[in-house]
Amino acid sequence: MSSVTRRTHWLRPLLAVVALLLLGAAALAQEVQLETRVFEIARQLRCPSCVSESVSDSSAPIAQQMREIIQDQLVAGRSETEILAYFQTRYGDWILLDPPKRGIHLVAWFLPIIVGVVAVAVVALLARRWLANSRKTIEATPEELARVRSQLGITRSRAEEPSREEPRTGGPD
Repeated sequence: MSSVTRRTHWLRPLLAVVALLLLGAAALAQEVQLETRVFEIARQLRCPSCVSESVSDSSAPIAQQMREIIQDQLVAGRSETEILAYFQTRYGDWILLDPPKRGIHLVAWFLPIIVGVVAVAVVALLARRWLANSRKTIEATPEELARVRSQLGITRSRAEEPSREEPRTGGPD
């Protein structure tokens, strides 16, 4: 055997192994991509048995079956819109976690905005009233003042006299 034949003798099986590894990696990447796509679509659907979770988050048997259906339809070449329409025709609009932006579902889209605007308006109105009331002077009759002073234990002469105490400096006495 010549030296060239010896070199190519071990090179052919090596190339075959590399080609098989590349094909396996491509198939694995396709499977991972398909699985990711299944969970992306499943995140948009509500689980029928555990209503507060999406199909991708749920471990209920119906959610697992729905993920299998999504995978089968992706393998069959259907688009995301077609798959969502498939489930929508079988379960109705509530199966979609993101309600369609039409008809009565518009309430679900606009209600948070309306509530926010109303809340801001109410807070602004209350703040305006509060500020307006705080600027008003309080009118009190002499009888009311005398009653308050008597309840507080303040005599009239003491209330009208300025304080004669020495200011405290906060130092030691």
